[in-house]
Amino acid sequence: MSTKIGYVGVDHHHRDPYFTVASGLDLDVTAVCEPGREVDLDSLTAMDDRPDEITTEGGDVADLVADATVYEDPHRLAAEADVDVVWITYRSDETPAIIETAVENGVHAVSEKPIARTAADLEGIAEKANEAGVTVSPTLYYRTNPVAMDIRDRVTDGFFGDVWTVQGRFNASQLSFRNTDHYIYDESVSRGGALQWIGPHWLDAMPWMLDDPIARVNASFHDAEEADVDAGAVLQFETESGTLGTYHTGYYLSDRGKDTHFGLYGTDAQAQTPLHHDSLQHEPTIPLEITSEDPDWSAAPKRTVQYECTYDRFPAWGDFVYDYFEAFFDGYETGDVPASVDDAVQLLRVLDAAYESADQDSWVTVGE
Repeated sequence: MSTKIGYVGVDHHHRDPYFTVASGLDLDVTAVCEPGREVDLDSLTAMDDRPDEITTEGGDVADLVADATVYEDPHRLAAEADVDVVWITYRSDETPAIIETAVENGVHAVSEKPIARTAADLEGIAEKANEAGVTVSPTLYYRTNPVAMDIRDRVTDGFFGDVWTVQGRFNASQLSFRNTDHYIYDESVSRGGALQWIGPHWLDAMPWMLDDPIARVNASFHDAEEADVDAGAVLQFETESGTLGTYHTGYYLSDRGKDTHFGLYGTDAQAQTPLHHDSLQHEPTIPLEITSEDPDWSAAPKRTVQYECTYDRFPAWGDFVYDYFEAFFDGYETGDVPASVDDAVQLLRVLDAAYESADQDSWVTVGE
């Protein structure tokens, strides 16, 4: 039987790509909700005017939800609708309460990252979910990115030796390309801007690749002129095992797309890669450049692996994102999913420490 989905947040700009996933995975969207508004299913059309650089899939949105029940109250949907999973793309200040209602009714959830404004908003709900055996997952796609998975496997195998330092850069288009009236650019709703919205992807992926949580951070921000959130941030961080790192993220680019880089430097080997790829990238592949001092590599100590990404199942961002959701829907009943609610809490604790660090102008230890 198809998994029955209750979708909350149909006005969100990620709806079309996610509906594409739902259609490809043969999920049954049986209930929809835009909180506080009665959705006219017949009027749902593909979003051509989006508040970021994602291109529409142009699919027949209304057809996918033609038989769905409409709710104005997301808590009623979570409590009353006959659904297996609540899929949420809604504001970070109200999402935790919706998830709590779902957990209390035994309904699993997958939610747009970072799920909440702060760790404190999610910690108690995470405990309830774990005690109840209900799966709650954030959208942290880079855990199924093939290059990130390769690096993680090499770290686990000890290929790099002791990892001295890592560096990450994930920059996106300027706010002039975006609808800054959207609530993701509202401090009272989202807490932050670039670090809180685009930043979480690699702020999760870097310690995940290292299998080594971030222990403390030192962060600086500059504010956006177009909104009351940060336009960009630079972080220094240290992991629990002592690896040092830097992370640079922001709404900086004068063109649509991404500017990305990841570097890892260990005692035995080094790696450099853009890591990210999407349909807007100018290069056809993602290179992973590796230098190793392993004697078995002596004839060719520098090597490059080219990853040619596919977009057949998910044109918006690439098939690795589709893989993320496929893994979630394959494993949500047992909790075997790429990222858990505990991972979301840990990410929020790092974000908490970053914003506190900027306020205090000092290093801050990540909470537990």
